[in-house]
Amino acid sequence: MVMNKLEQKKGTKASYADLVKEIAFKTFETTCYMFPLGEWELDDSEDMEKPDGSIRAIVEFDGATDGGLVISTTPHLLESIAANMLGIEAPSREVKEGALGEIANIICGNTVPGFAHNNEICYIRPPRIARESENFDEIYIDKASEHVEVILDEGIAHITIYYKAEATR
Repeated sequence: MVMNKLEQKKGTKASYADLVKEIAFKTFETTCYMFPLGEWELDDSEDMEKPDGSIRAIVEFDGATDGGLVISTTPHLLESIAANMLGIEAPSREVKEGALGEIANIICGNTVPGFAHNNEICYIRPPRIARESENFDEIYIDKASEHVEVILDEGIAHITIYYKAEATR
């Protein structure tokens, strides 16, 4: 019997937010060569630019649960993601958006198996850049949500995952 990551952490106060944060840090580290700030550096993060929601990618999913994962970055972090992933100094807007979509896709693809129980499957849709007019809190009003702030050496990303509340077991 295969246990999902939350079941493996039984006895701890694991949540989907914990899972998303852990996966996000691993993804940024292995894909973008970006690292979480150490505890002694977190005070410095108060001066870092925070995402304002104008640069967002979304990956929607359904199956074992349905919902979406939204990631928001600052312009500086977006530039660094693309440059580090692809090894280019001045990535175009299209390249930056593609890189952000891929990061969202990786994080989502590694998170949604946490919703699967009894051999259920989650189907992941292709990532896309969110329109500024999209209000995901309204779109997913009937869903539970968890918000994660990922503080990296290159900047801060905000990640929100929306899912059916009954997916929490």
